[in-house]
Amino acid sequence: MAEGTQDIQGLREVPACEILDKIEKGEPVEYDHVIIKGDLDIGTLNLPKYGDKPIITSQILITNSWMKGKLNFQNAILEKQAFFDHTYFGGYCCFIGVQFKKGALFRKTKFSDGAVFNEAKFDFQGNFDEAEFLVGAVFLKTQFNSDALFSRAWFIWDADFTASQFNGDAHFWGTQFRKHAVFDNATFNKSAYFSKSAYFGYYAQFFETQFNGDVLTFKDAVFNNSIAQEGACRRAKNVLERNGDRQEAGYHFYREMEAKRRQKPWYIRYPEFFFIQLIFGYGVHPFRLMFCWFAIATIFAFFYLAKGGIISKLPASSLLQPLSYFVECFYFSIVTAVTPGYGKYELTSWVYQVLASVEAIFGTFMWAAFIATFARKYMK
Repeated sequence: MAEGTQDIQGLREVPACEILDKIEKGEPVEYDHVIIKGDLDIGTLNLPKYGDKPIITSQILITNSWMKGKLNFQNAILEKQAFFDHTYFGGYCCFIGVQFKKGALFRKTKFSDGAVFNEAKFDFQGNFDEAEFLVGAVFLKTQFNSDALFSRAWFIWDADFTASQFNGDAHFWGTQFRKHAVFDNATFNKSAYFSKSAYFGYYAQFFETQFNGDVLTFKDAVFNNSIAQEGACRRAKNVLERNGDRQEAGYHFYREMEAKRRQKPWYIRYPEFFFIQLIFGYGVHPFRLMFCWFAIATIFAFFYLAKGGIISKLPASSLLQPLSYFVECFYFSIVTAVTPGYGKYELTSWVYQVLASVEAIFGTFMWAAFIATFARKYMK
């Protein structure tokens, strides 16, 4: 239940007809911490019309309340603000074709039945931050002419934004999509933020979605389905590269490649995770690669140290104490990894020859990868 409506004991009951009467007379509708009994259906009212659209001139402020019946504002034009913050809707809510000419606030509102906003128009900010949709939420062909705020909202069932138009910034930061999230054929004309959002259903669809703004980000987003992650991150990468944000584009490229890896058979997936993702970072983490290079060189140094794998030709007086032999092994490991030659060192057995050969091959590959990754990240 929405915050502020968990305990309904002692709340004043208001018949829906009282509210409808105020709407018909154009009087302000202001209620806080009440229970509204009955259906709010403006289809029964004698309202002025623009064409076939009823005009509501009342300011509607219903907050921290419980609406037990259905709500039907279909095709209405709301001339003033409509605030439903912290309100629990117990019945079906129909906002089909509604035009919100001023602010529309549904912050921390809970919809326990279907909530339908098909072809609605928000001329000012549409705020659904931390709202909860327990059944389907449908925003088919909805138009947001200012910022659309859905941060930390919960969609327990399907969330359908097919063919919707976002003309302001779209904020879906931390939004939870427990089933399918559908944005097919939607248009985002400004920035779209999906950071830390979560997609637990099979679909996170952006088929033929247009992103015309400067920013599209899924940073730290969670995807239950790797195909959905691949598609979303590829779109973000393309938008960010187009607008010159190479750092964020690199992050989304990494997430895209990670999703591709997860779709491969296990005998490819796990080796790729260790060598290509963890060590090489898909070419977008040069300093991680450098760290791994030194870490591997150190590991090989301990291998040479274990049973005296190298023989030094340096005079004993030139060696540091007490870690002199480890320092020599570490130096030998470094020069082997970059393959300039052994200098004044010799290997003690064929086992260490094989070990040095493996390190030389692997080290050369890592060094070349570091140069390519560094150039890719900083030289373009």
